[in-house]
Amino acid sequence: MFVQVKKHKKFLMVILIRALSDPFSSEVIGESMKAVAKVLKELKEKDIGSSFRDLTQQIRTYFDNEDDALRLLSFVLFGILARLTKRKWKGYFAEQVRQSWVTLLLHLQDPNPRVSVECRATFHLCVPFLGLKRFQTAVNQYLDGTAELKPEELQMDICRHLVKVKMNYATILLVSRKAQPARGPAARQKRGGLHSAVAGEGLLV
Repeated sequence: MFVQVKKHKKFLMVILIRALSDPFSSEVIGESMKAVAKVLKELKEKDIGSSFRDLTQQIRTYFDNEDDALRLLSFVLFGILARLTKRKWKGYFAEQVRQSWVTLLLHLQDPNPRVSVECRATFHLCVPFLGLKRFQTAVNQYLDGTAELKPEELQMDICRHLVKVKMNYATILLVSRKAQPARGPAARQKRGGLHSAVAGEGLLV
């Protein structure tokens, strides 16, 4: 299988990425995501080529999807890309992480436990792309091992840390949350908590 995948990698990726945007069937999208995951596990970063950009952007569109299965698979795929990213696409993927990390942070409290667990693993893989070693250490205290995850405390600590060392990231946090719809009272409460945490550290005037 490995030889066949590498031989036809460009063709496979183009077809599968197209299927990810199927407007009529969530089942087709889900099966395509599973297929992409299998293909990616047989490839290296250099094998993906220019499809890397399209694939990353397409995956991110499902982070907030109402279908639990699609949300879960989108986090799985994003985590696989994080593992694959080495040199060529490191700068691009880092930017995608900066644009996505607030959503990832919020889905640590996803109402579906399986999605929450997968998001936790993906968030952990993506933290290094932020380029903040001290921040990564703080996050590891929450995400390493089997200790109970307390996302609200993590959110607050992240906000305080970013305001101190990288104010531009805290600004991205606020802009990103304002740009995304808050679905339901719980989502609005979480977004408000992030806003309050940053405001409490003196970032907002």
